[in-house]
Amino acid sequence: MPTFETIRQGADERALIRKIQKAVAFLAPITVDLPETLYTTGALTDLKAAGWLPIGMVTPDGYEFGRDVSKEDVTSFGYAGPVRSDVTEVARSISMTPLETGRRHMLELIYGTDLTAVTQSTTTGEIVINEPDLPVDKEYRLLIIGSDGPAAENWIIGRGYGRVKLASTDSQTWGTSDAVSQSLTFDVFTDTEIGTPVRHYIGGTAAVTHKAVLGFTQAGA
Repeated sequence: MPTFETIRQGADERALIRKIQKAVAFLAPITVDLPETLYTTGALTDLKAAGWLPIGMVTPDGYEFGRDVSKEDVTSFGYAGPVRSDVTEVARSISMTPLETGRRHMLELIYGTDLTAVTQSTTTGEIVINEPDLPVDKEYRLLIIGSDGPAAENWIIGRGYGRVKLASTDSQTWGTSDAVSQSLTFDVFTDTEIGTPVRHYIGGTAAVTHKAVLGFTQAGA
């Protein structure tokens, strides 16, 4: 007869406790395909070569993935709690605070304008940007990849979004105490081509090592 301790040991798996140590995020125009897999012939795909544009370093709080679920309850006479509950809406969002400033595609995102025609002076290095009164609500693809653990026990965890749009920006402060930064929040939409709002990726050497506890059917070679 099993004891509580043997049941607990069989149920718990410390290897599945994840803490993302490093992460990188990319934006891409809608014309770039969201990858079906993060790997090409056994190695991570070169995303920059595939047309993805880096967001760069962010503040230590990293990336926050919001998932606000709304539901409607059905109540019944004589019952204190609901007798039925239906999910009616799931509002998804991503928030981050980039630290790098000046990349053209990031300025286009923040100001909501096309800067293709803007040039830089070869003598002074100056770039002049006219911010529009009303930004253009351009939609992008977004890909965020995190890594945890050493090479021999490495988890690669990713989130791919077929359609996101900048929903809000925080204030920007110029001062001596902190780097120039601006918090960004994206709304997430279901992409009709992909058919889902979020694509989740789990891989790496640790996923191979712990495949039994993950519980997924193994695909063919």
